[in-house]
Amino acid sequence: MGLFDGFKGGEKTAVMGIKDAIKEELDRNDWNYEISDESEEDRQETYFYMRNELENDEAITAVIVVRELYDQVDDADGFIKIKLYDIAYLEKSDLRAELLAKINAWNGEFRYVKLCLDRDQDVVVDIDLPLDLHKGKFQPDSVMAMMGVGMRIVEKVYDDLMELCTRGHKPRPQE
Repeated sequence: MGLFDGFKGGEKTAVMGIKDAIKEELDRNDWNYEISDESEEDRQETYFYMRNELENDEAITAVIVVRELYDQVDDADGFIKIKLYDIAYLEKSDLRAELLAKINAWNGEFRYVKLCLDRDQDVVVDIDLPLDLHKGKFQPDSVMAMMGVGMRIVEKVYDDLMELCTRGHKPRPQE
């Protein structure tokens, strides 16, 4: 099975659930994290929050979001999203066009990992993985591998990014 053929609870993960399988994988790798759950009638979302360090010892925030959507016939679909935050922010608005051009060029190089500039002018890495509970076999180590891919991409673009941005996160002004 390829990484993006879809994920399904295998014998072990079907019993423990997607959330618990990811939690077990994080525990197996001795990662520190916090969990937050949200649920509504037609969906369940779980957020795993953690800090990770780049090779240059700069810390960034990693969030894994698992969203399972349920319809009337007990079918479940959804996605797993990995987001990397606190990388850099655009302090000088006159550099916005140049930064967006670089982000677009980088996004053309990377297939599954995308960089974006959010509404707070923070550079964010976004990775979407399908969660099709009808096909394939769920492999939580693949989620960790994709987070590693995202971290390596941040490492690759970091020096060029710092030419235009300021390190870290720009706090949102109080509204």
